[in-house]
Amino acid sequence: MSSLNTATANSVNQTAQPKVALIAEGGGQRGIFTAGVLDAWLEQSYDPFDLFIGTSAGSQNLTSYLARQKGYAKRLIRGLSRNKRFFQLGRGLMGKHIVDLDWYFDKTTEVKRAIDFKTAKTSLGERELLITATNARDRKPYYLSPTGESGQWRDLLKASSALPFLYKQGVKLTPWLNAKAANETHLAEEQVQSDFYLDGGLAAPLPVREAYNRGARKIVVIRTVDANFQAQSAWVQKLRLLASASGYCPKTLDYLIQHEKAYLDELEFIANPPSDVEIIQIFADEKLHSKLLGSSNNDLRFDHKLGLAAGRSYLAQQSQFEISNTHNYSQSEYRYN
Repeated sequence: MSSLNTATANSVNQTAQPKVALIAEGGGQRGIFTAGVLDAWLEQSYDPFDLFIGTSAGSQNLTSYLARQKGYAKRLIRGLSRNKRFFQLGRGLMGKHIVDLDWYFDKTTEVKRAIDFKTAKTSLGERELLITATNARDRKPYYLSPTGESGQWRDLLKASSALPFLYKQGVKLTPWLNAKAANETHLAEEQVQSDFYLDGGLAAPLPVREAYNRGARKIVVIRTVDANFQAQSAWVQKLRLLASASGYCPKTLDYLIQHEKAYLDELEFIANPPSDVEIIQIFADEKLHSKLLGSSNNDLRFDHKLGLAAGRSYLAQQSQFEISNTHNYSQSEYRYN
């Protein structure tokens, strides 16, 4: 994997203290499970993390977590993502976006649905939030840092969620959006023109290795699939069916192949991690009811409750877990009751 900030991250790793990272997987409406976990943590003001990396819906969840907006992500998923305006398969036949991210994120500028970017920036402080996106030109993963300005932050969230085929060619980001340190000459030279960016899950579906490379030695990953479902991420199944049904296959399937390779590479890293890292995966205790798109309100409510339960159980068990594993780094998998 490559990153605009790789050189900086690698140099920091030599001297910095080990970091605690939180990674939020994507998954469309299944992200409501992640929302539940984070809502449970907000109830207890739990936020011990140094590094945050979010992919697609995961980046939206992490933003509302940093904004301290308990229940916000749940409201948007149950409200906006179920609105008929958001998802219409028939629009694709007219050359339009099947998933209307423009409408969705415009709605987040309304007072009653506004993301509190100011609080998010304040609570983030000197820590780091990375929003993953896939460059449509070179198909590499980029780990983009919001500046704190609401429009720029919102554009990064949109880009991270722009699935190919569902949102056409992606989100166009201007050069200054593409790097945390846009004034660094070597980065600016690489970004002389605007590029289109797509869903971060295409190239960085589970950016655990990236967190490790950036100095994280305890990595908590909130998953939006079942614990026994390791071969393929949820949104790929849905996208493959939609693309095949519409006859729009070649380029989309290329992206899917790339995604699968990246996904399996990350699973291999999780299963066989370096000896100096602890990886904790949080799964739902029961099978999630929600889907990438088209979930019922009852299914979303059910999965949010699973997330709340998982988040609360994690907090209840974490202190004992840390004491008993002080000198035992490993890969761990948890389904919290």
